[in-house]
Amino acid sequence: MFVRRTLEHHLQNIECNSTSAVAITHHFLGQLIDKKLKGCIVFTSSAAACIPSPFGVTYAATKSFLSSFGASLAPEVKHLGIDVMVAHPSPVSSRFYEGAHKLNTLDLFKRLGVMPEDLPAVIFAGIGRTVFRDIGPTSLGFRLGLKWLDYNFLSCVICFVAPFMPDFRQANTQKSKRTPVPASNGSKQE
Repeated sequence: MFVRRTLEHHLQNIECNSTSAVAITHHFLGQLIDKKLKGCIVFTSSAAACIPSPFGVTYAATKSFLSSFGASLAPEVKHLGIDVMVAHPSPVSSRFYEGAHKLNTLDLFKRLGVMPEDLPAVIFAGIGRTVFRDIGPTSLGFRLGLKWLDYNFLSCVICFVAPFMPDFRQANTQKSKRTPVPASNGSKQE
């Protein structure tokens, strides 16, 4: 759960998935524009960017950021011959999940995973054709679901249903405490 992880953990996730992408993009996009080169920028987002994601709060938020960042950047540079694409793969059948805490819901979606060796061809085929590229059944299902369900409505439904799900019950029966976070003045906040 969000409060059971340290603030440092969340900030590292934000740095890894969002802040670093902005820095790298700013650097290389500036070079492409200065040298009047054509090219492409591809961001790897996630199916988690498309829906509320309890137990993956910071991860999903950073992936949502990448999706919005890419979609907002694309119109600024398309006329320069620079394509921007955001890939939303379904869970990738890789060792990424080793060491992660076990979630029954994630195990369900992993069964619908995509193979890592299939991703490059699908991503390269989408460059110049689309800004968002949904890959695999989980990603496609989430995005199609949002065509029928309002995001706010979906959030409210998940809030209602979550307490009845095994993952939620398991997380709320664990006895771990929230880690105190040092305040900016050096004192501890509870």
